[in-house]
Amino acid sequence: MKIIPFYLPQFHTIPENDKWWGKGFTEWVNVKNAKPLFDGHNQPRVPFNRNYYDLSDVETLKWQCNIARKYGIYGFCMYHYWFNGHLLLEKPMEMLLAHPEIDINYCISWANHDWNDAWKAQDGAPKTLIAHDFDDEQDWVNHFNYMLPFFKDSRYI
Repeated sequence: MKIIPFYLPQFHTIPENDKWWGKGFTEWVNVKNAKPLFDGHNQPRVPFNRNYYDLSDVETLKWQCNIARKYGIYGFCMYHYWFNGHLLLEKPMEMLLAHPEIDINYCISWANHDWNDAWKAQDGAPKTLIAHDFDDEQDWVNHFNYMLPFFKDSRYI
């Protein structure tokens, strides 16, 4: 059996999240602001040693991959966001590719949905923050060409 957990890259800042959710937003903001929803619901959860890591740091990626390997993780399934050439949260995936010495296998899950504010919208219908146009054939080629180095990586599943 090969264990391949999803790898959510939302734990580092990007300009788009600063604009949409406030300066310094990462998923850690949501973790810290979590509220218990029922008796016994332990929220907010605090990471071991209060390690609110930053996924834009290659040392964090190396540390996570070492722990994963130590405990039997075969590889990670990296979330990938591509909006007609506009990349979001690509840094961890690109760092992995740039550091072949990191011993972890990986595959990629293209999260090909529009981003909206539905999880936080309070005044009516959700607002689309960034959308896809799947009818642009040149974008298909551009996206494939961006992905090709990952597919050719010996660690790619």
